[in-house]
Order: sequence, then C-alpha cells, then structure tokens
Amino acid sequence: MKINSEIILKDFSAFTKTFEKITEQHLITYSFPLKNFDSLTVMDQLNEFCDDIFFFRIPENKLTITGLNSALELASGESNHFYSVNDQFNYWKKNYSTNWNGLNFSSLPTICCTAKFDPSKSSSLWNDFESLRIYIPEFIFSCKDGQTIGVYNFILHNKQSLEEISSGLSFYLKKVEELKEKPVEELNPKIRSTLNTSEEEVNSWKQSFNKALQILNAGEVDKLVLSRMHGFTLYEPINWTILLDKLTQRFNDCYLFFTKRKSSFFFGSSPEMFLKVSSNIAEVESVAGSAPRGEVFETDQQFERLLQTSEKNRREHLFVSEFISEILIHYSDNVRIIEEKQIRKLNNIQHLVTRISAELNSKNKLFDLIDSLYPTPAVCGVPKELALNSIRKLEVHDRGLYSGLIGLMNFEGECELAVTIRSALVKNNTVMAFAGAGLVKDSNSDDEFFETNLKLYTILSLFSNENKCK
Repeated sequence: MKINSEIILKDFSAFTKTFEKITEQHLITYSFPLKNFDSLTVMDQLNEFCDDIFFFRIPENKLTITGLNSALELASGESNHFYSVNDQFNYWKKNYSTNWNGLNFSSLPTICCTAKFDPSKSSSLWNDFESLRIYIPEFIFSCKDGQTIGVYNFILHNKQSLEEISSGLSFYLKKVEELKEKPVEELNPKIRSTLNTSEEEVNSWKQSFNKALQILNAGEVDKLVLSRMHGFTLYEPINWTILLDKLTQRFNDCYLFFTKRKSSFFFGSSPEMFLKVSSNIAEVESVAGSAPRGEVFETDQQFERLLQTSEKNRREHLFVSEFISEILIHYSDNVRIIEEKQIRKLNNIQHLVTRISAELNSKNKLFDLIDSLYPTPAVCGVPKELALNSIRKLEVHDRGLYSGLIGLMNFEGECELAVTIRSALVKNNTVMAFAGAGLVKDSNSDDEFFETNLKLYTILSLFSNENKCK
C-alpha cells in the first residue's frame, strides 16, 4: 500500500513536541488519513506478524475497526465486572490527548472489549483469552463512510524518549506499506458443508435437556438457555480473508467479529446487539424466539406466522424484553419500546426482535449498566443468577467467549457491544462451534436441538467436508 511515511512521521514529530514537558503518564492518539481499503482483505497478512488482533464490523459495514497489539490495558484478567475498570477509565480520560481537531472529526472508538460468558468456569481451551479485556490497541485501522484512518496509540511519560515512540510508529508504517490487497473473489471457491451430528451428541443433549426441564418444571427458573459445542479438526489452515468475507456476504446485517490471541482465534457473525450508547441514548435489543427460513416465499411466510403465534416463543421473548426494561428503568426516566416483536430474517433463520430505548440519567454509569444487563436472558435465563448456576451444572463444556460480549467504546461514555453468538473458537487446527436454545416449561427436546443445528450452520457451512474431519 502506498503511503507517504516521511510526511506522516514529520507531522507526528511536530505533534508530539507539544508534550515534551509532560510530568505524568499520558495517553496519546495520533491519527492520519490512509488510502481507503478494507482491512478484511489483508487479514491473513496481519495474522503473519501479529499475535494480538481485534476486528469488529458494525452491520451494513457502517464502521470497521481493526486493532493490533495493545498500548494500554484497562482490564485484563479474571475479573468479570466492567465497573472494576471505572477508576482507570476516569484517570486516562483526564490524561488523554488526540490530534483529531486537525482531521476535522471529533471522535472515534479506540477502546476494544471482549468478555467471557462465565469467568468462573475456565478451561485450558480458552486460556489464551482473558475473562474480561478492555484495552486500547497500539495501532488501529478505522474505516467509515469510505474513509480509512490510521491510528497510533501510545503512553507517554517523562522517562520515555519521543524517538523511541516514533520508532514504534515507523514499524507500523512499514508494515502498512507491505500490505497488498487481493480481490477476495479470486480466492473464494464456493464450498458447502453439512452438519454431521453423532449419536453421542444427541444423547448428551437429551440428558442435559431433561435435567433442565426438571429445573423449569420445579419453578426454580422461568427460562434457561442451554448450549452445545460441536467440534471438528481441520486438514488445511484457514484463509481468514476468505472465511470472514463469506460471513460478510451472507450476513451483512449482522456484527462481524474476529479476535486473535497468541495461537487462538475466535470469530463469528452475531445478529444481536447487546448495548449501544450514543449521545446519552441507550438502545438494547431483545432477540429471542427462532424459526427456520423457508426455501420458497410461501414456506418462509408460514414459518414466520408460526413464530409470531407460538406461545413458547412469545414467552421466551417476553422474559428477555421484561428483564431489559426493568434494568433500564434504574438508569432512565424515559424507557420506551422502539420496535416490538419484529421479525429479523437472516440467511438461514429468523428471530423475534424487540428494540428498547432509554435516555440515560448519567453519562458516568456505563459500566454499571453493562454489569446489570449482562448476561441477558437471551443467552442465560431468568432469574439471572439461578439460571447461571443451573448452566454451570448442566453444561460440561466451557462457553468461554461464546455468548459473551465484544465491541467498542470511547472516553465519552459511548459504546456499541454485540453478543458473541453464532461463533466458534479455532485452536490447534480444531474448530469448536457453539449454539444455544432458550428453554421454557413447554419446550421440546427435538425442536430445540433442531434450533441449535440451524444456528451451528452459520459457522459450519463455511467449511467443506473435504477440509475437515470429525
């Protein structure tokens, strides 16, 4: 990629000289325009030199953030409470400078976030990923409205020379110059795959389902989300540019995410927004209740009508919507339903969706709000703590980042976070795909297992039978 490194470094030197007399640690963001390109097309090249990658794309390609390495860790460890980073967040917010005024824009998200579903259930499968990670990458590609911005983040203190920091920027500029965009369509053979489910998997599901039904019938919980893991080994390495492009083409109206830590990769395409806060307005989606898509229009409409009239799906959806509304009332005097029980049609499945909005009373309670909402009944159940304890007993696998959170924040108290469903972990040439189903008293084991197959297909259809083995 052609860039003028000399001019960028000269401008960077002039910008950083204004901080020569700094006496305490300071977070600095230096941004500069780049030729517009899609970072997805160079993902495999980024993968070659970087063990820490964060990729997040908002539906309809409204914004894409690609972060490399880490400049600052606000939270990195076993804590699962977002509020634990509040003091650090406020410190760095006060000690933060950018050159954005010179670029004629006010803000862009520089804080990346991933969170596991249940940190108390850790396993070696997920040991490359932290329970909660809130951090600022060292280098970011930000793509929005046909414009690509390069972003270099660093911590400056009085013991560190500007020459040393400048050398870090030079490293990334050199890597950017080496990037070569390749048309994805030239590398993208059409492959199909079927979901081969073993008898052992079916029996394991039935056993867990029956135990879950006992809990539901006893009245201990009203809704319980049960998940399963389906794994297989790859014969060939993954071309991430091809794979992620497939997800983009098939699910353009979903969140696309990919994160790499050391030798582990987690990726997916989620239809569920967890929380979006912009200009003090919070939006949350209730996504619960599912049905397959029909091969022809008439069949598709029939499935849609069944979804809308199903008492089981209505109750499952209501539990989620009521939970969200009751939480938001504690943070807002103006909570309202924007869209109620609308149908969201995806490539292979359709869902009931309700969008709920709230005008927040304070800009300083974002982390409290996230902790209160997370995890929602859409991936856990109600009551939340009782459902979570039941899941710990029923599921032998560790969900890890599956049904957790991923997304973006800024220092203005704004965020956009997605629930990490329709996702998979890749480690040591093994793919572990995850899917879940919301259970209520009148749930049927076969129906719910079929629903998990529909959801697993989002990931498994990306791999051909020739490239994998059970």
